[in-house]
Amino acid sequence: MIGPVAEVVAALTAPLAPLDEAVAALGREPGLVAWWGDTEVPVSGPAHPTDAGWTLLEVGDATMLRNRVTRQDLYRTGVSPLRRALAGLLLDDLGLAPTWAADVILPRAHEDRLDAWVRAHLRLSWTVREDRKVLLGPVRDALAPGLREDGVTARAACARFTAAAGERPVRDPSVPFRRP
Repeated sequence: MIGPVAEVVAALTAPLAPLDEAVAALGREPGLVAWWGDTEVPVSGPAHPTDAGWTLLEVGDATMLRNRVTRQDLYRTGVSPLRRALAGLLLDDLGLAPTWAADVILPRAHEDRLDAWVRAHLRLSWTVREDRKVLLGPVRDALAPGLREDGVTARAACARFTAAAGERPVRDPSVPFRRP
């Protein structure tokens, strides 16, 4: 592997820092992010080359790295495919109960429970890249993350998350929307 894909793979497989340190170092530049899970994450995938016990879960792109991580992946299941997949995998372990709003979401207390789990069991690596859209597919193919957003495991986990919410209720348009 040579060229830009090799550069990105090298950056995303560099030694991992604790999650809070990695998040604090994020800037507003565009780039690619890689999420790594410890042995408690029920997903098989490639092992980190230097940090034992960490498995690659997903590689994604970001218009602004800090926003992608803090306002999506570390925020709410309604805006993060990674969180939806993790919630689907951890429904029983964490006692999560998805519900319907405009989409399937978790009640705030359940989001907090998932967030605490994510912060305890995931790590993040990232790299600044203007050409992130062009590189995302080839980098995903090269690294083969276990919870790839368009992969079988992630799709099944997201389907399980959605199914756990039950049938979508018919909303009365005369009643204002309120988040549960």
